[in-house]
Amino acid sequence: MRTFPTRWGLVLALTAGVVAFSVTATASGNGLTAAQLQAQGWTCVLVPVENLLHCRNPGSEPLVAGPTELDFLVFEASGDAFRGTEHLIRFDLYHEQPCNGTPTGLYEFIPRGPGYYACHHFVLP
Repeated sequence: MRTFPTRWGLVLALTAGVVAFSVTATASGNGLTAAQLQAQGWTCVLVPVENLLHCRNPGSEPLVAGPTELDFLVFEASGDAFRGTEHLIRFDLYHEQPCNGTPTGLYEFIPRGPGYYACHHFVLP
């Protein structure tokens, strides 16, 4: 008689675990958003030329401060659809390194701050 409640307890625990996992998977199924990053202290800036939202992690310097390298997570302008990553190298450190993202395989010059070369790991609009 003791095994009956134990078995039902196990079945109920497993069922609750599956339901909890399904709810979590559905909630995160839409992917990462810029709003989630901003809630964690990330800075996101809309780049008008590309109409894409670029987010940098907390503690990273803005481009005008002249960091040697910087990485961004890039989203559609709405901040809801993740496009990919972008890696920047300051102009004085760029020596035609290959970029495994842009169609040309080369970094592209971006005249911001002291000047940077960008490698996009997604297709630009």
